[in-house]
Amino acid sequence: PDFKPQLKIMRWSNEVNFSMRAQEEAGAKLKELPDGTIVYEATDYEVHQYNKPDSSEEGGFEFEWVLKKKPATNVLSATIQSKGLSFYYQPALTPEEIAEGSQRPENVIGSYAVYHSTKSNHKVGDNNYKAGKAFHIYRPKAIDANGVEAWCDLNISGGILTVTVPQKFLDEA
Repeated sequence: PDFKPQLKIMRWSNEVNFSMRAQEEAGAKLKELPDGTIVYEATDYEVHQYNKPDSSEEGGFEFEWVLKKKPATNVLSATIQSKGLSFYYQPALTPEEIAEGSQRPENVIGSYAVYHSTKSNHKVGDNNYKAGKAFHIYRPKAIDANGVEAWCDLNISGGILTVTVPQKFLDEA
């Protein structure tokens, strides 16, 4: 009865953590789909949360906004709180980096790599921080009911995570 459209990630026995919460709506409904997806159903949107296996040891997790109609604004926002973490924006590679052979996948351009603020490496008998990376927040993609896709802009600043959906995409979706 007190479910919130929120996710919390903890690493190293909660030494560091991150939580994100979408806007809440009085009277929103909660349901679980047969595949385990948790759905927070508000009047104009839903928040879908589910495990997404990926190549990392910890797996992955999806936090999706599903818009039921064209929103009043093209910016979706969620409040965030974190402890002991640093967020590093991953810009597009420069022409020089590309010329040197560097590559960056499309979902990493405009994303955030999230690291322990003060620790990395492994000391025998202590936590294995590896490089200190806690997780990655990949660049979001909007997909309309017809399967048309558009990359969105992701920004993390001042306790707010925003996803800006291209206005042209929303107008044509």
